[in-house]
Amino acid sequence: MDKMQTSALGTRLFVIAALAATAWALVYKTGVASSDEAGIVLHLPEQVGDWRGVDLLFCPNRDCGAQYSAGQLEDPTVCPKCGASLGNMNWAERSMLPADTGLVRKYYTRPGGRDPLHATIVLSGNDRSSIHRPQVCMTAAGHEIVAERVVRIPLAGPAEPLEVMVLDMAKSYSDANGAPAVYSSYYAYWFVGKDRETASHLARMFWMGYDRIVRGVSHRWAYIALSGQRRPGSDAHLQTIADFASQLHPALLKPE
Repeated sequence: MDKMQTSALGTRLFVIAALAATAWALVYKTGVASSDEAGIVLHLPEQVGDWRGVDLLFCPNRDCGAQYSAGQLEDPTVCPKCGASLGNMNWAERSMLPADTGLVRKYYTRPGGRDPLHATIVLSGNDRSSIHRPQVCMTAAGHEIVAERVVRIPLAGPAEPLEVMVLDMAKSYSDANGAPAVYSSYYAYWFVGKDRETASHLARMFWMGYDRIVRGVSHRWAYIALSGQRRPGSDAHLQTIADFASQLHPALLKPE
């Protein structure tokens, strides 16, 4: 059996073990205590290195769907178009996510408007379904995933490198003249649990099952996502992700 076959077999066995452990824990394990404890702080700082962030606000009215940055509005609590109460979730998120889901997001730019990106943290509530595999949402929204890879980002001090999943995406649309065009973007993410970080959805599911079986507890998990535009044929966005994530990471750690 060659190395590629061995690797593929190992991956399949891990997937089977992860799903089996999680299914057993979810169905048969009793006496599992839900914990409000999370592995990160649900907060995005205004400054990350030389990036400065602004809050994004959304109208929950599906027929309106307006989006604003907080600095645009005299009254950041009310949509100036339809009068609905603004919040940090759009209508789709409000309708799909459990009510106790935590969410924060900001739009960051560097001086001169360089390297703009969106940063989002989603924190599960009592219903752990708040956190899911992001690829499902990306393809449902019409994005084609053209590349998928894990990058290892060095962190300051003795910490292990941070592993981040990066999706290179493309979405077709019609420009102002009706001509076909393609928007190229990226979506990078990693999951954080109590004392755990991973870029793998399957690993997260495994650790959820492990904690329920061995520790008898179900912690709140979060995922951190970074997204922005990329240049086709270029990997420059990987450096942007690494620069931002390495400086954001310490701000997300819970104080000892």
